[in-house]
Amino acid sequence: MFGEVRYRLGGLLVLVVGAAVGWSAVWQPLHQAELGTDTVTWMPRIVVLLAVCAVFGVYFLFTGNRYPYRDVERSTLTTAGWVLFAITAVAAVGGFFWMDMTLKSLGYH
Repeated sequence: MFGEVRYRLGGLLVLVVGAAVGWSAVWQPLHQAELGTDTVTWMPRIVVLLAVCAVFGVYFLFTGNRYPYRDVERSTLTTAGWVLFAITAVAAVGGFFWMDMTLKSLGYH
């Protein structure tokens, strides 16, 4: 019982970390772009971290690791792990292209 609560709290913590990173790495550059600054700096790799934080944070918050994502004994992913990995990959690629296209539409290349 306590292990499940610990996973849920960990999921909440991961979501908070993701929100903080997203605010500084995505929201601030977009805000600067909307204000019309000369250059906008953003780190494309941070989108992967945001995707991992969002997907695993929501997963742990709602399931509490009821469905393990990895097999510890064999050091492999379970079916749930592969699904989470696929969702993370799609979210990372989608987030990258969304941010890139948004900045390009605001006139930044």
